[in-house]
Amino acid sequence: MKKINFYFSTKLTFDDYVHEHSFALRVIPPETPTQHIVSCELSISPITAVDHNTDAFGNNVTAGYIKGDHRFLDFEIKGTAETDCTRHRTDYMPCYLYQSAFTKPSAALASFLETLSDDLSEASVSERVQTISSKLSDVFRYQKDVTTSHTTAAEAFETSAGVCQDFSHIMLSLLRLNHIPCRYIAGLAFCDGETHSWIEYFEDGVWKSFDPANDRPVNEDYLVLSQGRDFADCAIDRGVMFGSYTRQLTLVRSVMQQGY
Repeated sequence: MKKINFYFSTKLTFDDYVHEHSFALRVIPPETPTQHIVSCELSISPITAVDHNTDAFGNNVTAGYIKGDHRFLDFEIKGTAETDCTRHRTDYMPCYLYQSAFTKPSAALASFLETLSDDLSEASVSERVQTISSKLSDVFRYQKDVTTSHTTAAEAFETSAGVCQDFSHIMLSLLRLNHIPCRYIAGLAFCDGETHSWIEYFEDGVWKSFDPANDRPVNEDYLVLSQGRDFADCAIDRGVMFGSYTRQLTLVRSVMQQGY
């Protein structure tokens, strides 16, 4: 078990005033067998009333509404958690076996998996995950600003480069093609200064975590914020608003430290 202190902030700035702004945030980490949330404070500006609920995937959702004119939305969390990799979650859902909008495979992805058939045929689930990730790292590189949050697994694979979200979507696509239930995880990690994403796969009745962007199993330096079929289920913030703005600037910052 490891105690960690976490901090995450997002500043959304619009280039003109907006109003009647409805938003939903998935930033409060869930209490699970693998992570105990000792404390967590959420701050939102402009100050507004919010409702807290849980979605179908078990994510904590904070929903709010700002009626008047404003040009920014800032929110941050800070707190302490205890993470434990010796324990496992068992909250299985059948949908995790099937492809989603972001993970729908292309012919190129299917062909890539076929080249690994000899390596995968006699392997355990965990061994297949490691093999697929290692081979993916040989042909797909980490590079910012070549994909967006709307890029699918097939589009990213064709580009041959992307960020952690793209690694996760491609891995989910390949694992589901190989009949392995798996899900997308959004969270915080010591390896990144922003949010990070990784995957979980289901083996022997429990979820096991793997970080394809770093080609390694997840350890206790990771904190889950949300999970789902793909990025769309796990988006940190969603919003609908009215106004004449044409551009949104987003500034994200996160910190993970060893707890004391």
